[in-house]
Amino acid sequence: MSVFFTNDLTLRSGWRFGVYVCVFATLLLANGALISLVFIDPSIAANEVALLGINTWALLVPVSLTFLFMIRFVDHVPVGTYGVGFHESWVTDAGIGLAVSALMIGFYGGFSAALGGLNIEASFHDSGFWAPWLLTVLFLIVSAANEEFLFRGYPLQVLMVAVGPWPAIVVMSSLFGLGHYFNPDATWIGTLNTFLAGILLGLAYVRTRSLWFPYSIHIGWNLAIGPIFGFPVSGITMRSFWISEGQGADWLMGGPYGPEGGILGTGVMLTAIMAVVLTRRVSVSATQRSLLDAHANTVYAGAPLGFEFTRKSEG
Repeated sequence: MSVFFTNDLTLRSGWRFGVYVCVFATLLLANGALISLVFIDPSIAANEVALLGINTWALLVPVSLTFLFMIRFVDHVPVGTYGVGFHESWVTDAGIGLAVSALMIGFYGGFSAALGGLNIEASFHDSGFWAPWLLTVLFLIVSAANEEFLFRGYPLQVLMVAVGPWPAIVVMSSLFGLGHYFNPDATWIGTLNTFLAGILLGLAYVRTRSLWFPYSIHIGWNLAIGPIFGFPVSGITMRSFWISEGQGADWLMGGPYGPEGGILGTGVMLTAIMAVVLTRRVSVSATQRSLLDAHANTVYAGAPLGFEFTRKSEG
């Protein structure tokens, strides 16, 4: 028995995770160095749209190239095996995800208004509004995809093979939370809520074994609180239709970090987790089930949810 390979000569999941981290870190540093050489004008940092675009590109390149490298040269499996691509249930998965995000923003807005008041002012009549706003929406769409690839994509699914779904979700959610700890105005409550968001999105992936469900929750929430209602998104302010502010204490409403920074945000995340766990509207599609069964030596092919996960051991 080899410490590196399984009986069918597949590289063991721990080593695949390590290769992913090394390749991603190398590309991230290289891309960051290239960006720093190209965008040397300090005024760019003062332009929120340009800064958002640069940060989006900084993650897009290493995430995409590392994923393609792993499936092409290490795993030798189709991209759909890791939940990327279209299948017969993708529209349903995306629609239910958007419904969950609507539940989340409704929960936050309703309780904000009831507990301390909610101030909303229009801002879409400002001159030069539309071009920056549309770019903000575009960058957020790509940014959410980047984070799903990074935290619910390849690394999570490889860890599921090694340690099972629940430990893998906890590990990647912890990294997701810590990754946002250095955002502007971050607090320990915000870090906890981002960890819970990672649990939410990890469970959404496991329910369907497709990234459409977690991605639609992620982008629905980000677009609603950011470009539409004008709350800070994890401490980042951006161009928005309205500018909203909860009138209660920061520890309750979230303050300058946004809805994710307060105890009310904790309630939002826990409610959404319950919705994802309890809904019967989503399941693993036949296409995804077929891909998982065909490549069970590479990816986790166990039960999608039900709290009876069994670890598929490596031979």
